[in-house]
Amino acid sequence: MFHDIESAIKAISKRTSTNTFALKLFAQLMADLGNPQLRLNCLHIAGTNGKGSTANYLRSVLETSGYKAGLFTSPHLIEHNDRFKINNVPISDEDLLLYINRTIPYWQQYSLTMFEIDTLIAIWYFLDQQVDWAVFEVGLGGRLDATNVIVGKVCLITSIGFDHMEYLGDTLGKIAFEKAGIIKPGSVVLTAVNDEEPLSVISQVCRDKGCLLTVVDANIPSSLNGWKQTYNFKGMNIELNSVAKYQINNSALAIETLMVMSKAGWIDFTDEQLLEGIKNANWLGRFEVLSEYPLVIIDGAHNEPGVKALTESLSGLPRPLVTIFSALMDKETDKMLRMLIDVSDDVIVSEFDFHRAQKAELLGKGFNVSVIPSFLEAYQEGLSRSTEGTLLITGSLYFISMVRACIIK
Repeated sequence: MFHDIESAIKAISKRTSTNTFALKLFAQLMADLGNPQLRLNCLHIAGTNGKGSTANYLRSVLETSGYKAGLFTSPHLIEHNDRFKINNVPISDEDLLLYINRTIPYWQQYSLTMFEIDTLIAIWYFLDQQVDWAVFEVGLGGRLDATNVIVGKVCLITSIGFDHMEYLGDTLGKIAFEKAGIIKPGSVVLTAVNDEEPLSVISQVCRDKGCLLTVVDANIPSSLNGWKQTYNFKGMNIELNSVAKYQINNSALAIETLMVMSKAGWIDFTDEQLLEGIKNANWLGRFEVLSEYPLVIIDGAHNEPGVKALTESLSGLPRPLVTIFSALMDKETDKMLRMLIDVSDDVIVSEFDFHRAQKAELLGKGFNVSVIPSFLEAYQEGLSRSTEGTLLITGSLYFISMVRACIIK
């Protein structure tokens, strides 16, 4: 038993490696516990990118409409508690310590990883707090992810792109099949995926499971006003507290989902509550403006599709645009870096302390970039090079978490 939250989190954080990517043991544990997760009303969200933002839009509107909404996301940006939120308030240290201690008897018997422990804690916490709706973001993939012990009344697939291919497959169709593994018989399914190959796979899984599929076309024009963005959807003028174009996809998918839930009689909200909830939903680390003078933006574009989406939102930023980039070694960093070089006036590669982080020297090898391993040195250099312009810091979410802690004291 742990007596302080720091040692408890340190202990579970070490339980990250497993020989196989599977769900069998964790599903057995949940069955042995009586499958408590089945008592929750769940929204289950898979996708290569956009999961966290979409989950947060849903949470925000549900909360604004008077519902008690649980939100389970990963990884965390500030502290571990942020993975478990109810009405946007992270779990307390006391409660998190209590739940971690409750999981200890199962660690060895079921070979629990940190993410499985976190998933179990989220289920227990949301049940004990009697949430109306629990929003679960998939950790990796879908079919074999620990969150797939839940049954989503509504299942969402935000996007399909190449990432984690060693686990999910080397084609968009194979990746889509893994993501669509969250779909259960009778689930209502929505997706913003429009590419033919992955969409056909998602459609087939829905047919096999007898599920209604709604495809959201989020290719919607928008207009910018300062650091806000507006677009028209379903006859409503939607305002976002973000200028990132990719948030149109995520917010539109969330709005369509809420409308489907309303039509089914599961929730009730006014247009005003919907607009307010969407407008007030801020997701840290996603095109987040840390400072306006000088202009410093951070964005957790941690894979190739994420970087591509990010680059589509950079054209209106003040120049010169200087980018600091760092990533994990298992990502397609060459492709990511090439895209960033194409849109930036200057690129600096750096590194951070994490066992899967790529070394700056290897990251920048063969590219016309500055290699500055120390982030604080890279940051100071980036500021000096981007005077009157924009400093963009992007890459792994673990990197962005460290960056945020360094800059926001």
